[in-house]
Amino acid sequence: MSGIELESWDGDKLTVNRTFADLLCHHGWQTFATVWAATADAAVAKKLRTDRITLRFTLDDGGIARAFYIKRHVRSSWKEYVKPLLRLTWPILGARNEWNAILDFHKVGLPTMTPVALGESGENSFLITEALEGCTKLSEWEADQAEEANATNEKRNGLIRNVAQIARTMHGAGLHHQDFYLGHLMLSQSAPERLYVIDLGRVQKHQRLSRRWIVKDLAQLDFSAATKTSVVERLRFLREYLGRPLTRLDRRLIHRIQSKTATIARHSLKNRL
Repeated sequence: MSGIELESWDGDKLTVNRTFADLLCHHGWQTFATVWAATADAAVAKKLRTDRITLRFTLDDGGIARAFYIKRHVRSSWKEYVKPLLRLTWPILGARNEWNAILDFHKVGLPTMTPVALGESGENSFLITEALEGCTKLSEWEADQAEEANATNEKRNGLIRNVAQIARTMHGAGLHHQDFYLGHLMLSQSAPERLYVIDLGRVQKHQRLSRRWIVKDLAQLDFSAATKTSVVERLRFLREYLGRPLTRLDRRLIHRIQSKTATIARHSLKNRL
């Protein structure tokens, strides 16, 4: 599993990355109940739904404060069950799916969050990951670069290649993100062109990825990049993604991506996203 060794604690209620076992033990975090109670009042980092909240906390590690995020899931409303079923998809609830996705990403060498622990008890669950420090959302970096006259094409082209390689590896492994926007790509400030893929909560894995899911991911990326990149740059991305020059046979794929991008734009406008 790309070097990630797991341990099972608390009667299988906790699954722990062995790298962090000593740190968790040092703080007495050896049961689901202990972790759940200890993180209840941590700083809120993100809360878009009542059944899911992401909190940020630190743990002392030999005098060094290490930062982590915990995504806590509680019982979902009936709407969260019904909405996916109406779209002929299965509900993705709880922390398990994202935990598995993170492990799958590491397995195929895709840069993402470092998993620390998974907790599951009844209808409550949580996922702990180590914080990605010194990173900027690619969407925010692009916005800054648009205002800088000295932003180099070389760096932009390098990032385009990097994003294309990530997308190609992800899809080649049968994984599709479902929220593949620039805001879910984190750019390291200390290592140029080093990107991390985050928010894997809706990632799905297939034996063979259908064109439908490929188009959806690429359209989400296209939508979020539309005002920040040129048409030439987006075509360059597609060429890098396919690993070959574009041909007339690719027109259908381009049309499907553009059509899905327009659908996402209408949905975003309607729901003020």
